[in-house]
Amino acid sequence: MMRHSRIAVAVYLATALLSLAGCGSEASAPADNHADVDLGQPPAPGPAQPGDSGASVAFAMDRLFLGDTDRDGNKAAGTWKEYGLNLDGLVSSAASTGLCKPVTGAEPSDIYPDGAGGIDNSFGKNLVGLIATLLSDPSTRVSDAIANGDFTVILKIDGLGERSSYNPLTAKLYGGATLGAAPAWDGSDRWPVVPELLGDAQDIESARVVFPDSYVVDDTWVSGTQPQGTFKLNLTISNNTIGLTISNLRITMELTPDHKSVVKGTIAGVLETGVLVEELRSVIGTIEPSFCESTGLDSTLDQVRRASDIMKDGGQDPGQECNAISIGIGFTAREVQLGDIAPPAEATSTACGEAAPTDGG
Repeated sequence: MMRHSRIAVAVYLATALLSLAGCGSEASAPADNHADVDLGQPPAPGPAQPGDSGASVAFAMDRLFLGDTDRDGNKAAGTWKEYGLNLDGLVSSAASTGLCKPVTGAEPSDIYPDGAGGIDNSFGKNLVGLIATLLSDPSTRVSDAIANGDFTVILKIDGLGERSSYNPLTAKLYGGATLGAAPAWDGSDRWPVVPELLGDAQDIESARVVFPDSYVVDDTWVSGTQPQGTFKLNLTISNNTIGLTISNLRITMELTPDHKSVVKGTIAGVLETGVLVEELRSVIGTIEPSFCESTGLDSTLDQVRRASDIMKDGGQDPGQECNAISIGIGFTAREVQLGDIAPPAEATSTACGEAAPTDGG
């Protein structure tokens, strides 16, 4: 079995992936979707308005929405359409053209249409529903883990005061380690951060993921006009860890007027298919070693590949095979304080074809 201690972000899910397929996004929107195009894009930045000197707010995510519920926690079909952004700038249907080529065995009709306003979220559409058939109420379980103080994700925004608009602001992304108790959510929680997302394990200001050109427009914070780098979101699945390496990362948050809470947040980006397949191979081998010896492993991983709907740069190329899977996750958040830097995590896993580690390994 895998040993793991602290991880950058822990999310409690089930494991296994069943029927998936698909690809694409589109050059011209169908008439019935045309009015929704702006829904998949955050607001543009306003005029220059420097941040407030000495002001800073750290938001810890207190609920995550993976696609099995709406933002009120109610189960409803198609709620994945609410999470994510229109990464490729296109609104797609199964008849769309100008898209990357589906992976062998996939059909556009298996993955389209896009979500509202062209939201790209193949992960939510094709993976999370599957997970829910194996582990009931995954979003609820994730949020319960946060409520226990097991983990969180933290965004610290420097210069954020009470004005409704700012441009630019510098923001930093952190992983919250185990708090050690249930959070009070009154602004006093000092949440320790994991060192894995720091450039210097002794310097809490050395976050690896930085949004130097973020901005606020009418109380909506946006990470920037362009995707910003890569973020490895480590997920714990049935006490085993899988990393989701999200590139072309974009985050948006609708803030309360006092800027102490987030009422509607979105994480969006892409998962490079080849990387995701290897991450899943490791988890499957750890959780159920016998599955490595069956034909089910290769079949499952092929199904993951067929979920590819986009290129790893976040765009489309009709001359190339799709090589990435779009992802969108919703969240809410509340004000906390950054705590100490936690000790580094130690994690091992057993990929299929490898020997399991010993207790001392």
